Amino acid sequence: MGDGAVRANSSWLVAVLLAGIAAVGVLAVLAFRPPAPVGADAPAERFSAGRAEAHLREIAVRPHPIGTADNERVRRFVADTARDHGAEVTVETGEVVSRWRHVFRAATTHNVVARVRGDDPAVSGGKALLLVSHYDSVATGPGAADDGAAVAAMLETIRVLTSSGGVRNDVVFLFTDGEEMGLLGAREFVARHGVDDYGAVLNWEARGSGGPVWMFQTGADNGPLISAFGEASARPAGNSLAHEIYRVMPNNTDFTVFRDAGARGLNSAFLEHVHDYHSEHDDLERLDRGSLQHHGDTMVGLVRVLGDRDLREAGGADAVYFDLFARVLVHYPVWSAVVLAALTAVGLVALLAHAARRGQVRVGAVLLVFGVALGTPVVAALLSWGAWWVITLLRPGLAFLALSEPHDRGWYVAGFSLLALAVLVAAVRLLRRCSRAELLGGVLLFTCALLVVAAVLAPGAGFLFQWTLLAGLPALWWAIRERPDRGLSAAPPLVAAALFPPLVGTLLIALGMPLVAAGVAVALLGGVLLVPLLGALPRTGPLAAACAVLAVALLGVGVRTAEFGPDEQRPDSLVYLHDTATGQANWLSSDPEVDAWTARVLGERPERVDLSDRYALLADPVLRAPAPVLPLPPPSVEVLADGTAGDVRSVRFRVVPHAQAWRTQVALPREGLRACLVAGKRLEPTGGALVLELYGAGGGAELTCEAEADAVLEVEVVDHWAGLPAEAAAIVGPRPSDAMPVQSGSRAFDGALVRRVIEI
Repeated sequence: MGDGAVRANSSWLVAVLLAGIAAVGVLAVLAFRPPAPVGADAPAERFSAGRAEAHLREIAVRPHPIGTADNERVRRFVADTARDHGAEVTVETGEVVSRWRHVFRAATTHNVVARVRGDDPAVSGGKALLLVSHYDSVATGPGAADDGAAVAAMLETIRVLTSSGGVRNDVVFLFTDGEEMGLLGAREFVARHGVDDYGAVLNWEARGSGGPVWMFQTGADNGPLISAFGEASARPAGNSLAHEIYRVMPNNTDFTVFRDAGARGLNSAFLEHVHDYHSEHDDLERLDRGSLQHHGDTMVGLVRVLGDRDLREAGGADAVYFDLFARVLVHYPVWSAVVLAALTAVGLVALLAHAARRGQVRVGAVLLVFGVALGTPVVAALLSWGAWWVITLLRPGLAFLALSEPHDRGWYVAGFSLLALAVLVAAVRLLRRCSRAELLGGVLLFTCALLVVAAVLAPGAGFLFQWTLLAGLPALWWAIRERPDRGLSAAPPLVAAALFPPLVGTLLIALGMPLVAAGVAVALLGGVLLVPLLGALPRTGPLAAACAVLAVALLGVGVRTAEFGPDEQRPDSLVYLHDTATGQANWLSSDPEVDAWTARVLGERPERVDLSDRYALLADPVLRAPAPVLPLPPPSVEVLADGTAGDVRSVRFRVVPHAQAWRTQVALPREGLRACLVAGKRLEPTGGALVLELYGAGGGAELTCEAEADAVLEVEVVDHWAGLPAEAAAIVGPRPSDAMPVQSGSRAFDGALVRRVIEI
């Protein structure tokens, strides 16, 4: 057979192998989906999204943030339903004060606690299994997903548990209040009960309206719980890399409170369709019923597995874990991962050293491949970052969106994927003079370096490199012997195709498109394993150019189609501020720029100002323009007691918000002030003032403040109304159909601020 025929056969083999690798990657992504929902006519022992949906129709009617009448309505429904399903229910009302940055948050919370008694609680020495979700929502959305889906799933799980024989341990279902405003209900519960009576805590969340339920965080000593998770779930989705990433992120859920108190447990959520998050579209129409089913299937499975175990043994060695096609959970102790990593690294180095001594590979060539493998993710990440920067210049409206995430993200995902592939194929051209053994040796040495770094710094991430490296050792041994490839070079990228695509996809969802560079870099940590196969292609230059051109074209389509409309809305905000102390009023917006609606009152060029020193509720700079003064009633302050003993003046007063207010800010300048007592907790000024946010204080909140004997206390009180008052809404007119209000982080959202200042 001639050289041309050999090259042709080789090219066909490479094409087939690349197609097979791509197919595995596609299957891995397609498998990462929630199950089909089960109807309301399912057997009693089966979790049914259809039955849970009936609960959601009562919960997600309107927004129900802490302290509102709708919050009370949802609380009554949850308590009554859990009781009707056979649980012992109590509503625990308590006062909680916590600190967030320089602000103290105080609230009256109402947690619903439902206990299903076990058949033999002595099996765990009386320790119970605790499931947690929060029944409050943000002020801008009805909370069907966040966190109504988990609440409804827990209610349906109570029904399943009480109608199908139960389990040995007590199972406690905690529905917390005030999670959205600082994990307030969870803090009150832990302060009241501690965590010693609970062998494991399972928290359930959502940051979007669909997608598979991802177990993204664990507590310490997670080995036994990871094992239970793998046994309990027919569709286990999660990996220890997510845990490594999440623990360094600033995000918190109720699980944070329990974990920090020493509890062991698991934290799960679905993440897709982030545009619905904290918006009016977090409703039943947008909610993925499959996500609701996945919530429930996983819940019921974990309750059945952990409900019969000795929960005193829920702790053990930390585990490395990952799912394969969201069907099988692979897990093993961290210590064994470190040992395996060391043995694999020694094996690779020994194999390369042996080959180098015999002249079968050139050390310089292997190091060249290593360098190219290292540089490829870096270059691709930089190009992706630059491309996104250009996109945001062309489409500044993306800054309005949650995480700046485009609605039609598919164009961008495809475009950046092809951009990464173009960089990878172009890099292969630098290695034309390297043998197959040198190509394999270089990329495996790079993978080995990543494995060693992971073993030292983040053991939970090591699985990504451990199994690809192990798969590559036989291929390297075969290549060193100069035997025909027979497809062995495909083994490492084939393993990577099963692991990387769903992980990178979820990473892009979690981090958002502005951090696409991170996703591209992670993808190419596995993608460089394709170098030995791509190196066998006869002409990589045209392929790299074609990928680059197509990438630009796809990104261009994404930019061109990035328009807002009734189905793909732009989040915007408008706040009416009435300062009764100065007699002035202003329009405010936290948006990056005005749009057609806000420009009606803000004008085309409003000033951007920082009001955070006066309004903790406005943590970020806002656009500001003058507004007409409307007769909005301010909060009231009533002095209850005022006395002086020695050099200390003590003043007790009550702040009473207006009925329309759902939260109230109280600020006292630091000068002359020593401390204030709120809900039994002593608070001292931080920075230039003592700033307190009150939630659920419809009947008023008492403060007792100590000051210097001759000090005059200037008390600033600001009511925050949810939604624009009717008088303000009439001025600006109806919001266009291509826009919607959203509560996002510390950015202001639709409402009114009414400020009052009094001296005591």
